[in-house]
Amino acid sequence: MESKEYKKFKNISFWKLEDEIIAFEYSPKLEIDINIAKELIRDRIDYCNGKPYFALIDFSNVKSTTKEARDYMNDPEGGLKGILGGAFLSNNAVATLFINLYLKINKPSVPAKFFTNKEDALDWLTTIKSKKAVL
Repeated sequence: MESKEYKKFKNISFWKLEDEIIAFEYSPKLEIDINIAKELIRDRIDYCNGKPYFALIDFSNVKSTTKEARDYMNDPEGGLKGILGGAFLSNNAVATLFINLYLKINKPSVPAKFFTNKEDALDWLTTIKSKKAVL
């Protein structure tokens, strides 16, 4: 799967993997507070031209997030706006703990799952994308 249309912003980079699937990764050692969270979402919506996408989210570089930022990023009118489903990817122990806790407690309103393997994450996104197309 070829990545294309790469664009780097201050704290995040995006690229398209296939129709309706984008990938993004955060800048190294990123500490996300509410202002950074809002910036990240603005950058994603700008990159996607307001079009909804499934997302492969590489969370490996995130150092910390505030509760206010987490709540905003889980809000359908905030961080989930324009997200059809999300596969979180990380091999970082701290990020892994955070993501698993987030998924268990926050229960996002879109399909979301954690992975340590990129191919498994993409397979899952492709599967949920094809199920959406059938509906």
